[in-house]
Amino acid sequence: MKLLQLALAGVLMLCALAPASARDVPVQVESGRNVTFITDDPGGLIVDFVKKYSDMRDARTKVVLTGECVSACTLMLSILRPELVCAMPEAALGFHSASTITKEPGKPDVIEHAPEISLLVFNSYPAKVRSFLEARGWRGANAHPDIIWVRGKNLRKMIRPCTEADMS
Repeated sequence: MKLLQLALAGVLMLCALAPASARDVPVQVESGRNVTFITDDPGGLIVDFVKKYSDMRDARTKVVLTGECVSACTLMLSILRPELVCAMPEAALGFHSASTITKEPGKPDVIEHAPEISLLVFNSYPAKVRSFLEARGWRGANAHPDIIWVRGKNLRKMIRPCTEADMS
């Protein structure tokens, strides 16, 4: 199982590096520019976010964080160009370690901490983000199921504040 998790993690990162087709990029067009607003994104499967953000990066999509971005949503910090991402004052990021879910017919789902994937995701974040998370008890491979929230002044150290130009 661990070998499979490591192989999956490697494939995810290769997907992040592969160029995407512009016609497949899910964006909202505003004022003639590619802009996506993230208002309340609870996260989801890592592979889905790696693909989505890789496509957005390749299309040079601007991202305006206006609300909560939790779990796999935070991979924007690893994949998107920092100059194309901004945060509104009410924005927040929520981080936690990765898990796997094993589903078998007729049995309850089994949720387990995935240390290799957690470490891979953790190491993909910029150094200032890793430092912030380490100071709050998450060092990558260790289980940290509780959400570590980043708002306000601490968020502005990770993502630049939005300006009027970002909104038009």
